Amino acid sequence: MNQRTMVILMVATALAWPAPPARAESSQGGAFQLPAYGARGWGMAGAFVARADDESAVDWNPAGLALAARSAGASYYQLVEGLSVGQSQVVFTTPLSRTRTETGAVRHAAGIMFTNLSAEVIGGETYAENYLRLAYAFTPEPLVSFGIAATGFVSSGVTGFDAWGTSFDMTGNLSLSNTWSLAVVARDVFSRYTYDDSRDFNKEPQYIVGLAWTPASHIAFEGDVVRSYGDWTRASLGAETEYFFSHVALRGGIAVLRAGETRTVPSFGLSARASRLTLHYGATLDEEDAFGRTHRLSLAVRI
Repeated sequence: MNQRTMVILMVATALAWPAPPARAESSQGGAFQLPAYGARGWGMAGAFVARADDESAVDWNPAGLALAARSAGASYYQLVEGLSVGQSQVVFTTPLSRTRTETGAVRHAAGIMFTNLSAEVIGGETYAENYLRLAYAFTPEPLVSFGIAATGFVSSGVTGFDAWGTSFDMTGNLSLSNTWSLAVVARDVFSRYTYDDSRDFNKEPQYIVGLAWTPASHIAFEGDVVRSYGDWTRASLGAETEYFFSHVALRGGIAVLRAGETRTVPSFGLSARASRLTLHYGATLDEEDAFGRTHRLSLAVRI
């Protein structure tokens, strides 16, 4: 394997989360920790698990599907500037119950998402990871929702990097008051991945706690902390406005990453809505040259 191939694949492992991705000791790729879906959450610097109430909840926090309408969405962004490393996603969500509670949640909801990560390498090869994710939300009481998600994974395209496996997430939302809500997300709490050398491993779990505050009808705030590899690896604070004139919403946030030397990364974003279509844009301004400015776009349509 040549040097450029190694650079592309190793850079892809860092992606959005600061902790180094777990993988089998005998393999150099596969089952990377990918950034979560879409542009809305990243416009808030990733402080979004408690605010996820649309199609993006399939990935960020399945418990939030209880608040989502029936919709479909698509997202794409180039993960690393100057390299052909991109991530494409399509998603669909639907309530499974017609009746909504006074909080706007339905008793049962579900979603499905497909994710493709691809990296072009020298020699005409394309390394690819494909994920299929199924998510479900259950609301036993108006103020509480629980979510689970199962993800199947397969990677291919470069000899020695092939892998396949499954993982499971567990999440929960709790409305503390009319203005405060709490979310807890446990990613990869159960997982099993097998590489082409027949060795197995479990991905390192991630635990995310998010607290959202809506002091007024026109703006909301959220703060999140992420724990993995036995340490708190990320903290972020974000805000988003309502849709002014029912068409435009603004977002901003800042994240503190503790991988290696601690650094601060600002983000901003906006959304434009017309009828049943919503276009989201998010930008992350990372000072690290390997990442730089990351621009994300996602499109959603209510069905």
